[in-house]
Amino acid sequence: MTVETQSERMLIVSSDGHVGPPVESYRDHIDPAHRDDLEDWLNQYVPMWAATQAKDSNLPETLSEKYKREWMTNAKVAEGAAGTWNPAQRLKSLDDDGIAADVLFPDDQSANSPPFLWFARDYNRPPGAEYSPQLKLVGARAYNRWLAEFCSVAPERLRGLAMIGSMADVEGAVAEIRRAHADGLTSGVLLPLIYYNSPEEPFWNDRRYDPIWEACAELSMPVHTHTGSGCPWYGDQPEGPILYAIECTTWPHRPLSFLIAGGVFERFPDLRMVLTEQGSGWIIEALMMMDHIVTDRMYAFGEGGHLSMTPSEYFKRQCWIGSSILSRPEVEMRHAIGVDKMMWGWDYPHIEAPEWLAPQDNLRRIMAGVPEDELKAILAGNAIDAYNFDTAKLQSIAERVGPSVSKLVSA
Repeated sequence: MTVETQSERMLIVSSDGHVGPPVESYRDHIDPAHRDDLEDWLNQYVPMWAATQAKDSNLPETLSEKYKREWMTNAKVAEGAAGTWNPAQRLKSLDDDGIAADVLFPDDQSANSPPFLWFARDYNRPPGAEYSPQLKLVGARAYNRWLAEFCSVAPERLRGLAMIGSMADVEGAVAEIRRAHADGLTSGVLLPLIYYNSPEEPFWNDRRYDPIWEACAELSMPVHTHTGSGCPWYGDQPEGPILYAIECTTWPHRPLSFLIAGGVFERFPDLRMVLTEQGSGWIIEALMMMDHIVTDRMYAFGEGGHLSMTPSEYFKRQCWIGSSILSRPEVEMRHAIGVDKMMWGWDYPHIEAPEWLAPQDNLRRIMAGVPEDELKAILAGNAIDAYNFDTAKLQSIAERVGPSVSKLVSA
């Protein structure tokens, strides 16, 4: 929980923002051998959200039309859509809202899904319509090339996460992690979420993935999960989108159990993990349950000797929570969750997170009464620890754009 300064300006780091160019831009970033594959993908690509263009009338509704009409009347929404691909607009948005740096995940709400990956659209795609692991890696590489250019405009503030698309090709994934790191994407890796266990791409505890964990640990690139992707197909009935909305935060929890129980954190103690935009309070029960199973004498789990600590100890040593769309009840549970593990994120520019439209107002509301040292930890200190950010560089930015400490700290 790093709190380095007594500045009168609050240092704020967002642990969750979204970026991605209009899909046609990927023509300039795709591997030449796969240009025809990209054109095939572009010809059938239909955006599911209405941030920049109308949704196909044959697709199911995910949000009420009334809510979307209200949303589109806000002048900042158009700026937000532009801020997913225009770094100048993104930096203006950061300045306007007093945020020093933003950890960047892929987007698909502004007609900007990464090729072949459909970041959050799995629930609407039957399993037979999945793209091959090879094309998923190609799409991830194209996205990473674009992202490196985007972040290069202000690398201390725009902190993009590399994608690998699929874990089926371990050698290819490791090569892309190293290539993306060399290209400037040093803040971490977004794990593909696997809801099925297949010989081609088994769950995350499989030892074949050790070279991925080794590379991420060596390069100090935390692995991430994020709500949205990895969900199964919920069918074509009207309740499909509702079931997706109910369960979409469940799937990104799962790798934590696999990495702990599979001994990944034991074998790679320098590997870090961040679980973003999937709630925060769930971790209390999850760790309690895992600790019980590992330590209770009724279970034989620990007899293999491949774990030297309890799950909660691994979590404390190696994991953080990207607490996007943070709620007041979660703030009140912060000590049970881990006040040194929660990292605020604004989820810019997503329609399900209207808090980003006025983040300082929202922070004053949900953080009322939180002591200054704890507030500083959640707003920046924990992210500095998780990502090894340069505190001095971020603080110099905060001195220019950050709100006064007194504006956010209340009795």
